[in-house]
Amino acid sequence: MADPLHLTLRNRFEDIPPANEAISRWMEAAEAPPAADYLANLALEELVTNCVKYGYDDSAEHLIEVTLSLTDGELAMTVIDDGRAFNPLDLPPPDTSLAIEDRPIGGLGIHMLRQMSDRMDYERRDGKNHVTLRKRWPA
Repeated sequence: MADPLHLTLRNRFEDIPPANEAISRWMEAAEAPPAADYLANLALEELVTNCVKYGYDDSAEHLIEVTLSLTDGELAMTVIDDGRAFNPLDLPPPDTSLAIEDRPIGGLGIHMLRQMSDRMDYERRDGKNHVTLRKRWPA
């Protein structure tokens, strides 16, 4: 069991790659399975990108907090932002039967995260979005 990883990112795209690198180093040190590293990096990319692109009505700097823990084979990742309220669980699944050119833009990344994780939770608390993903791997 590794100590939790706490990251603070600005609402800037350039903060994502160094955060991905920090996650991968932490995962390697924790001897986490490659699939856990992949999911955590994908989740960071998707959730933080959505915050940066859609979460804020101003151009001010905002901080996005990310916490990862790995306990008894379960990865938990929480992303907290102070952007406008957005519950990703309210999004309907995309219609993947449509041809790509007929599909509306957006929603596929969140759908993938929901499919890949065992559980995804959302809470709006103290003016902040809290999104938590959980995934357990066999020992």
